[in-house]
Amino acid sequence: MNLIHYYRQQFLELISQFEPNWEEDHTYRFGFRWNSYAKSSFKEIFQMTQFPSEPLYLVYAVELPDKYKKTNISEVVKNVSSSYELSLYLFSDKIQLTSCVSIESLQQTTLGYVNQARGEIIDLVFSSIQM
Repeated sequence: MNLIHYYRQQFLELISQFEPNWEEDHTYRFGFRWNSYAKSSFKEIFQMTQFPSEPLYLVYAVELPDKYKKTNISEVVKNVSSSYELSLYLFSDKIQLTSCVSIESLQQTTLGYVNQARGEIIDLVFSSIQM
C-alpha cells in the first residue's frame, strides 16, 4: 500500500466514525477528493493530491457565497499567521478559502488536520465579518 492509499484508508475509517457526511468524488483524477455540506451551509472539500516526484499534499477548502466579496476577507487572509499554506480564490459566484499542508509537515491524523484547518478558516471568516 502506498502512502496516498494509507492516508485515504485512515480518512475513510475516521469519517465513518465521526463525520459520515463526507462523500467521495470519484471523478477527481489527481488523488482523492471528498465533499461535505452537512455541518454548514457552505461546501467543504478535502483532497489528497500527489504528483510524480512530489510529496503528498492534503488540502481543505471552504466555498463561500459571493456576498463575502464585500468583506475584507482578502486582507484578513493576507495578514494571518498559520502553520498551513492559506490561499484565497475569487470566482464569479463564490470565494474559495484553502488550507494546504504537505504530508511531511503533518502532525496529526487526516481528520485532525481537517478539523484544525476548518477552525482556522472559520476564525478568518468571522474576523472578516467583524471588521
